[in-house]
Amino acid sequence: MKKLFSLKNKYIGFIPDRFLKPVRYFFVVLLLYILNIVSNSVYAAGLWGQLETNAQIDNHYGKDDVFVEQFGEFQYEDSKWDGGLSYALRTGISGIEAQFYQAYMRQKWEAYKLTAGRFEQADLTGFYALDGVAVAYKKADLDIKLYAGQRKRVELFDSISEQGSLIGIDSQFPFSFTLLNKSIAKLGIQHYAGGQQRLNFGLTGLANQDIKLIADGSFDLENNKLDSFLFNSSSKINWQERSGLIGITYETYQPLTPQVTFRERFYRLYARGRQSGLKTYAHYEYNPNQQIMLEGRKLWRDFGESGYVASVGISHKRLLETRADVLLLDDEKAINWFVTTEKPLTSRMLAELSGVVQWQKTTLLDNNKAIGLASQINYMLKRDLFINVFAEYIFHTKMDNEYQLGVRLKYSFYGR
Repeated sequence: MKKLFSLKNKYIGFIPDRFLKPVRYFFVVLLLYILNIVSNSVYAAGLWGQLETNAQIDNHYGKDDVFVEQFGEFQYEDSKWDGGLSYALRTGISGIEAQFYQAYMRQKWEAYKLTAGRFEQADLTGFYALDGVAVAYKKADLDIKLYAGQRKRVELFDSISEQGSLIGIDSQFPFSFTLLNKSIAKLGIQHYAGGQQRLNFGLTGLANQDIKLIADGSFDLENNKLDSFLFNSSSKINWQERSGLIGITYETYQPLTPQVTFRERFYRLYARGRQSGLKTYAHYEYNPNQQIMLEGRKLWRDFGESGYVASVGISHKRLLETRADVLLLDDEKAINWFVTTEKPLTSRMLAELSGVVQWQKTTLLDNNKAIGLASQINYMLKRDLFINVFAEYIFHTKMDNEYQLGVRLKYSFYGR
């Protein structure tokens, strides 16, 4: 993976090791000081943003690590211009790293918008960052967007360019269909520097007031194959005067590898390569304070065997949630039981406690048992300043235990 910007490798390689730590923290403190001055003095109409600083120690990557991270986001908007900047900084045992997620300017006219820089974009191929330009036109129910640049996948401090530069056009317009009401069609095409072309398509509509249908897909024109496809049908229900939701989803895609949270580490079937999944689910409001969730899923993978997931969950007043899962993947099995609760301690303090029990049998781990506990306290120092203290420990019988401890400070400001 390429690093977009690494101070350790490019700028401080000549500094003796014993001076690296003071230099790292001096850099972070100086940057925090500058950003604090900027955020407190530059209040303009339409300017808003947030700063988040995280000091943490953990061993999630197989070794002990101590680091300080800062995430910043700034947005400016008025009747003619938009602008955005978002970034991340990290200093720790492994060095100093930085990443820009967004840095763009946007000029607006009555029906047109022109955007240039690095900006986030979502289309029927997924969510990504684009280093380039985009022109958008919107009038009445017609949306058209023309864009060109380098498509990137940015995850934490790593940036990966995907398939070279591209040029594309996306459109969205009303579509008349007998069975659907208020239907909207999406159609687009992308051309990559290597000659590959991709057709993107989608349709959203209501079969009646209660049934919603969504279909999105992407087709590789060069290889004549479906890159990704998503179909979802959901319907509101009313049983014994209680509301609920039932649905079915089919999806085929190439999974990404985002940062995994405490809960997601126990609810994912880890897989590489292309995979497809069929999911059915039902949500039912048993009474005004309790909601029940049932879910079943079948997974097909290009590499390896297929898998099955069955889940049941209960939520009580949104203050207590419990969920049990059974995951089967060929000879590998996992059973999870997850519980989380939150409780306001004062008008400014909220506590959250999560626990998990897991039994797992895999090719590498035979009958590994895990018990995990995570807790955090959120405290509002001021209306725009929050502090979060968090801790986590996971005990394993057949592998190294995991831990995490840290404090997070979040400051938000808004234009006046």
